[in-house]
Amino acid sequence: MKSIKLIFFLLFIIILNSCKGKNETNSENFSINIELKNKLETILLKDQGIREIVNGNLSDERKTELLTKLNLKETDIKGNKKFLLMNRIDSLNLLEVENIIKNYGYPSKSLVGKPANKAVFYVIQHSEKIEKYLPLIRKAAENGDISKTSLALTEDRNLMYKGLEQIYGTQIKGKANKNGEWIYFLWPIKNIDSINIWRKEVGFEQNIEEYLIEMDVEFKLYKINELKDL
Repeated sequence: MKSIKLIFFLLFIIILNSCKGKNETNSENFSINIELKNKLETILLKDQGIREIVNGNLSDERKTELLTKLNLKETDIKGNKKFLLMNRIDSLNLLEVENIIKNYGYPSKSLVGKPANKAVFYVIQHSEKIEKYLPLIRKAAENGDISKTSLALTEDRNLMYKGLEQIYGTQIKGKANKNGEWIYFLWPIKNIDSINIWRKEVGFEQNIEEYLIEMDVEFKLYKINELKDL
């Protein structure tokens, strides 16, 4: 009899724990705004997908996959059309993101999950309104909704747009030189002696030298007033 009671007691504990786990899962799922999550994931796909296409370093299979997901045809990305298309996508994404910010602030991981939480960051990063939304990005990083490296990218890009030296060495600029050739160079850095310390503090795994090797950019330091002579 005791053994039967013990079996029933163990079964009760198992069922109780199972129900508790289900309730916790349902509670987590319930906190996610599914409609907003889906909208942000679509925005993220457009933002990153078109850049994959523009960069061109992708297989035919991947390109076909992206064209299908983005509802595009091969003719839509032919020649310079892909750059015009990217600008149009960025403009439309920004309109949607600004409306989302008005209603929700920065969409947190607890509200939309991953990777939807990154969508607003990417759209702002690819806009001309970085300075306006930089406090929002800083707060999102402080809350853990985006990484410190994402914030570092935004801080550097904002400084570059303002014609100032960057801090973390994330920004590489392209321009036509005096001979009409397109060149890429590291945007001027505020303090080269400390840059690898700062990069490590915000979570970058590569030092500045390794980063430039990966980006195939010459490790050459310029001052702001030297850029006009490139």
